[in-house]
Amino acid sequence: MNKRYVFTASGLIFVLIILVVSVRHIRGTASLTQASENLKVKGPKDAPIHIVIYSDFQCPACKAAKAPLEDLRNQFVDSVNVEFRHYPLQRPHKWALAAATFAQCAAEQNKFWELHDRLFENQEIWSSSLDPLSLFAGMVQELGLDAQQFESCIRNPETLTQIQKEYSLGSKQGVQSTPTIFINGQMLIGAVQLKEKGPSIIIEELKKNHKSVPSL
Repeated sequence: MNKRYVFTASGLIFVLIILVVSVRHIRGTASLTQASENLKVKGPKDAPIHIVIYSDFQCPACKAAKAPLEDLRNQFVDSVNVEFRHYPLQRPHKWALAAATFAQCAAEQNKFWELHDRLFENQEIWSSSLDPLSLFAGMVQELGLDAQQFESCIRNPETLTQIQKEYSLGSKQGVQSTPTIFINGQMLIGAVQLKEKGPSIIIEELKKNHKSVPSL
């Protein structure tokens, strides 16, 4: 096996240490008011519709929101961008923060959405696994990410700080559960609301901004 793509055992152990410490601190960052440069945006940068989703990779409802969110992007392809923000609910989802950490480091190598999709597609498998970190590492290897750079990111305290910032910002915006979605600032909770109300909100926002509305 090519050593370049092997995530070391010491790296995995380090993730476990981070998790033990951070469980006590991720909710204690209310003074952080904004996320730093975001590497987790999909769609045109100048799109008139900005969708923010606060999500948890171990949350089944978040997995359910993936399809209606993609439907909105396909329906309004030139008018919408989607920004993912971490909101790991650690008490019910003990591996959510680890998944968020791996995803954040994938973003550093411009592979966030690829790992995002794999984490949700295999959610039931790794959520019930005795060793999900090895499964995460396998996904990283499949994506061909640079292992040394990835492990350096895992060990970098700024990675956890970024997740904490996004969690804190979500709490300040009224997020209490996942997924919580904001379409140009209008809050929706869960996949059902997103599917039922998302298209009409986008159409209203496009009309308000004097933008053309695609035929659906």
